[in-house]
Amino acid sequence: MKDFFRFFLKTPKSHKNIVFYSENAGYYPYFEGIINELLQRNQPFSYVTSDSADPILKTTKNIKPFYIGKLLTIFFSLVNCKVFVITLTDLNQFHLKRSTHPVHYVYVFHSLLSTHMAFRAGSFDHYDSLLCPGSQQLKEIKKREEVYNLPKKELLEAGYYRLERIHEAYKKYKKKDETRTVLIAPSWGDKNIIESCGEKLIKLILNANYHVILRPHPETIKHNPQIIESLEKLYSTNPNFELEKSVRTDDSLLKADVLICDYSGIALEYAFGTERPVLFLDVPKKIKNPDYEKLGIEPLELALRSKIGIVVSPEQLEKISDAIATLIRTTDSYKNRITTLRNTYIYSFGKSSQVSAQHILSTCQKKETTQ
Repeated sequence: MKDFFRFFLKTPKSHKNIVFYSENAGYYPYFEGIINELLQRNQPFSYVTSDSADPILKTTKNIKPFYIGKLLTIFFSLVNCKVFVITLTDLNQFHLKRSTHPVHYVYVFHSLLSTHMAFRAGSFDHYDSLLCPGSQQLKEIKKREEVYNLPKKELLEAGYYRLERIHEAYKKYKKKDETRTVLIAPSWGDKNIIESCGEKLIKLILNANYHVILRPHPETIKHNPQIIESLEKLYSTNPNFELEKSVRTDDSLLKADVLICDYSGIALEYAFGTERPVLFLDVPKKIKNPDYEKLGIEPLELALRSKIGIVVSPEQLEKISDAIATLIRTTDSYKNRITTLRNTYIYSFGKSSQVSAQHILSTCQKKETTQ
C-alpha cells in the first residue's frame, strides 16, 4: 500500500511517462534489453512489480521500482502514464482492465509461440502496440484482426531480446566437464511432460547415466506444487538430479546437451539461441483457444518441431535414451538448418532492444504533442 501512494502522490511526472509492469521476477529478462537501452539514453521510468521478492526493488540503477500487491486492480484502472509496457496477456479480459486515462499499451512477448493456440482467444486484442518477435506472430495478429474485424494495432518488427541474450551467452560458454546433461523444461497446464510421465522419464534418463535438470514452468510450481515436491523427494538424493525452480537465468539452457520439451516456447529459445536440436515428447497439444484453426495458420510450435529436432511418443519412452544419444551425435548437422529458420522467423536479431526502445520513446513523444 505504501508504494501505491508513493507512485501516485510522490513520484515525479517525468518518471511516470513510461511504466513497466512485471507479474514476478521471472519476467525481467524480457524487459532487460529495453530497460538497458532506456538507461543508456538517460530516460527516466518506473517499474511496477507484483513480486515482493523481486530483486528490482533493491536495484541501484536509475529506476524507480514499486511493489503493488492487493491494490493492483485499482492501480491498473488509475495509472496515468503515456506508455505502459507489459508482458501480461489478456489485458481487459479479466480483472486487470485498461486505465480510465488515455494510456498507450505496449505488449512485450515473453514467448516465441504462436499467438492463437497456446493463448486464450483475445489475449492480444486490447493492446495498442505489439513488439512482435517474428513474422509468424505478426501474420497471426493481422489475420485475427481481419477475421474478427478488430481495430488495427501497431505491429512492430521488434525481435526478441531473450533469444539474443541466450545466443550471446552460449557463444561465450565453456563447458566445465564432460558430463552429458539433459534439461527437461515443459510447458504448464494439463498433460504436460511432468504430469504425463515425469517420474518415469526422469528415472529412464538417470539410469542412462545422464545428468538431469528439471526446470518446471513457474505456473506449474504455483498451481501444482505437490507434483514438484513429490519428484524432488523421490530424486533429490541422486547426485545426477537437479531441480531448478527459477527461470530468471539461462544457465541450464547453456549447460544442457539436450532439451526435452513438449509445447513450451523454451524449445524455440533453446534451438534458436544455442543452435542445437530439441527432443519433443508428443503429449497432447496445449490448446487454450479451441477456435485457433479459424485463422488457417499452423502454429509455429507445431510447424517447426520436426525441423529443429525429433519427436518421441510418451508411449515409447524406452526409446528416450537412444533418441538423446542420436541428438548429441548429430548436433552439428542441425546448426545451419536452425540458423536459417531463425533468420526466417525472427525479426531484428541482435537489434531488438534498440527497435523496441525507440518505439516506446517515439510513442511517448507523440502523446506529449497531442495531449
